[in-house]
Amino acid sequence: MDSRTFALPTTLLLSASLALQACGGKQKESETAAEVEVDNEDEFDDGMEMMQEFGGMNQEKVDKTFRDIAPNLSACLRDAGKDQDYLYGDVAFLFKVNLKGVAEVAQVKSSNLGSFRAERCMLDVIKKSRWPKPVGGYIGLVNYGPMGYDAPEDIRPPVEWSSSDVEKTLTDSKNAEELYGCGRGGPFEITAYVAPNGRVLSAGVAHTDDNGEQTAACLVKAIEEMTFDSPGSWKAKVTFTR
Repeated sequence: MDSRTFALPTTLLLSASLALQACGGKQKESETAAEVEVDNEDEFDDGMEMMQEFGGMNQEKVDKTFRDIAPNLSACLRDAGKDQDYLYGDVAFLFKVNLKGVAEVAQVKSSNLGSFRAERCMLDVIKKSRWPKPVGGYIGLVNYGPMGYDAPEDIRPPVEWSSSDVEKTLTDSKNAEELYGCGRGGPFEITAYVAPNGRVLSAGVAHTDDNGEQTAACLVKAIEEMTFDSPGSWKAKVTFTR
């Protein structure tokens, strides 16, 4: 059983136990994130002509929503790690909420989880959840995290690599061409796990480029098809920027 735990941001430490219970027990499927009831009555301004493009967000209500969806976010990492129980790390989110309380655009702002599948699942949970409406503007910006997920205690952690350990492979002419072909934009923060034979076990990506999702997916696919130097007798974990 995956026994990993995670830590919510400092503002939520008093409620972290709700999320920690989710990691060891049976959860709903991550695709069926429960809709969160949010009191939005005080967040509409009838004087629409006075509203700006970007408004504020009620942080207390944002925190409560994250507490409520914490089990679903945990399930994303657990489900992605069924065959990769070494997954762990921190993740932060950046998303825009409209006047209906819906996250229209959501991004993984930073992450070293090393799992594109888990990161996309977490964004899906955020988009399916109900959020407090912005105050004084048409769009509310939520900048949240990082949320930390611990590795299972009985799993040997990977060797920590630096970006210099993968530079030779990334700058190889064929690999560099593959990465360049994914498009521009970014920057893109990529985290990968490398097996003793040099093959990539899993990779994830973070960025804040509104038009960068297709490029991000392409970069992950390209990285996962590369072969790096062997880290030795045990897997390695590395984060680098493209």
